[in-house]
Amino acid sequence: MRIAYVAGFFKHVLPELQKRLTHHLESGAVVWIPPYGRTDEPNINRFKGDFLSAVERGVTEILICLFIMRGKTDLAEIVNAIIDLGKARSPELNVLVEPFKSARDADGVIRAINEFGPTVALPAPSDLTALEQWVAKKHNGKLILHPRATDAAKKSIYHDTPLIYSAIDLLAEEYRNMRMAPVELASEAHGRCTRRLEELGLELTQSISSSRAGEQGDDYFVIYPLGSETKRMLEFHLKKGSDRDERYSLRIYFFWDGESKSVVVGWLPSHLDTRGT
Repeated sequence: MRIAYVAGFFKHVLPELQKRLTHHLESGAVVWIPPYGRTDEPNINRFKGDFLSAVERGVTEILICLFIMRGKTDLAEIVNAIIDLGKARSPELNVLVEPFKSARDADGVIRAINEFGPTVALPAPSDLTALEQWVAKKHNGKLILHPRATDAAKKSIYHDTPLIYSAIDLLAEEYRNMRMAPVELASEAHGRCTRRLEELGLELTQSISSSRAGEQGDDYFVIYPLGSETKRMLEFHLKKGSDRDERYSLRIYFFWDGESKSVVVGWLPSHLDTRGT
């Protein structure tokens, strides 16, 4: 689970966060640390209490967007001491401190939060009719549901709808984190993704070879970016079951877009045909 803190910024930054990161704030995925009293310094006691509580709840990835006024080096030392306390309680905890040069930089804060990708708690619907809206709210900036996938989902007869939502969560969280992990954290991120796949009983594999995909017409390709003439291949898929009966066989086809740092899902939850089917 991943959350982000915003501390030390001027009060006018908060309305921008409320407007552009509404669901993140409402779900607790982004936490605004208010100033202490009439000062512009962050309420460090509030931060400490919330931070350590998050660690106790099992949060393993934390981003701290932090502005510290010139000459307040003691504040940075206090923040680092709180981080060390959290790591002592949870050895798996990873904390990224993003220092800012301006206490007015709302755009920079929002950009950093979107790149980090906090976990937004949002219950999954009972069917797939609201899949598009759910993805937009919960995984905005992390996973893109292509219109072709949205249309296919409406025709789904797969028997385990909760698994589909859990698989989307995996792609937007563990898989995306693995793709974005720096070299020193790559092995750990890969391990978390693998464990989650095992928990859900899913396999992550290449969907089809490039040569075979070309034999299937446009089945394994989608127009992306939307509105362009560019075609992107659905290189990978999550899979469960080998039965051709669409009620019991799950496939989620996707590719990784390195430019937007997001997973693009182009088809689900049924098989795409191959020459052998």
